[in-house]
Formats: sequence, structure tokens, C-alpha cells
Amino acid sequence: MRDVLNTMGKQGQSILRARDKVLEILQTGNACSDWYRAKDPNPAATFRTLNFALDRDSDIYVRAMPEPGGIQLIRNPYVAKVVQGDGPDATVTINVNGAFFFSMGTLVDDRFEGGPVNVRGPRPINVGPYTGGSFRAQVLALLHEFGHVIDLLPTDRDDFEGKSRQNTAEVLHTCRAQVESKEKPRTLLASR
Repeated sequence: MRDVLNTMGKQGQSILRARDKVLEILQTGNACSDWYRAKDPNPAATFRTLNFALDRDSDIYVRAMPEPGGIQLIRNPYVAKVVQGDGPDATVTINVNGAFFFSMGTLVDDRFEGGPVNVRGPRPINVGPYTGGSFRAQVLALLHEFGHVIDLLPTDRDDFEGKSRQNTAEVLHTCRAQVESKEKPRTLLASR
């Protein structure tokens, strides 16, 4: 996987750094790795088998959608996705237009009846509490997706009820200390 990520340029390097940090977290004894071990006895070994792909054709806009009562629902471009419960050798697809790589998105009004797009301007995008494009946001995104790979987190695809945020909060509840640790990711000898 390391060689494949190296061929993806700067984006592949970002994924590789976050991947190395997640492997470091999962290989050591801590609350986060213990949580993943509740579902997978060797989470680092399973995580090491994951493949990564880039989605270059996904939506690039942050969408403001009108709701009853004058409320607006704001929906960011997705960050990453994986097939729920796919297990070893699953492919994590990362949106090149989302918060894995970017801190800002372009806010538009989503008009269900059609018509021209009304661009409202830039808007910050995050992964949980972390600024999009940051190392911590990337590590958290990979931990979140890995929770889906091993079926530790419930599905949150096509999320209109905030389930993805709840799942991210669940990962943070257990893994925040490791995500925020000052240790830099080490290059791991065991790679695929």
C-alpha cells in the first residue's frame, strides 16, 4: 500500500502520514486500541490490509438546504467512505474535495426545484472539532472509517440524521488522547 500511496503525489503522502499514525495508535496499548480490539482482536493487522482510493468526481460544495420553519441544514461534502463491515482488504475512498484535504468549502444554496446555483462564499469545513486538511482531521477520519470496516460503528451513509457526527463523537470519546498526542508518526517496518 505504501508504494501505491506514494504514486498519488501530495494527497497520497497525506494519507500515508495519517495511516502511519493510525497504525501507531492501533499497535500500542491504549484506550483507543482497546476499543477497536473489542470487535477485532488485532486491529492493526486488519487496518494494515486496507486499500485507499481517491474520489475526484464527488460534490465539491457545502450545501445549504432549506428546512421547514426557516431552518437551514448545512451539508458538507463527504470526507471518506467505505463499505460497512467489509473487513480486511476493504477500500477506503477519500473525497479529494472534502475535509480530508481542505479546510474551506464553497457554500451554495441547494435548490430542489432547480435553477442556477447561488454561491454564498467560503465556509470552513471540519472533521469533528479539527480543521479540515489538518493532520488530526485526517487521523480521525481514518479511525472513523476503520470503525465501519470492522462494524464497530453503525452505518451513516446518506446521513441526514447526524449519525456520522455521532459516530465521529464516539471515536473521539475513546481516541482523542491518541489523535492529539504530540508523537509524530513513525515509519513502520511492517507495511503492505
